[in-house]
Amino acid sequence: MAATVDDLDFLAPAVASMAPADKERALAMAADYRPACLPEKKQDEAQLWYAAWLLYGIKQQRAAEDDGVLARPGVVSEKEGDLQRTYGQVAGADDPAGFYGRYQRLARLCGVGAATVRSTPRGC
Repeated sequence: MAATVDDLDFLAPAVASMAPADKERALAMAADYRPACLPEKKQDEAQLWYAAWLLYGIKQQRAAEDDGVLARPGVVSEKEGDLQRTYGQVAGADDPAGFYGRYQRLARLCGVGAATVRSTPRGC
């Protein structure tokens, strides 16, 4: 089984309305981020979540451009009269739909190794 556009539409309906060519391109780009240590089905799932994250970011950028409001990185709040800006970070702003978080949970499985015990101490 390979990651498909239909699977992407099912898992991430927020990006289902995007052009099929965009989805295919995102899936192709996400193929390089498949965690090799996982079983094939979990690799497919990780690829789908990564592609959804890419597409959702693109969708947000396009919507902001259409609205004429481009977000400034690091700006938490902004006031018009007597211009006032507050800089900082908003929790979850970099992954509002949680797609990258789901990918990262799967990819993290490859980074967890087994605990081993050594009977003889080893120096530096």
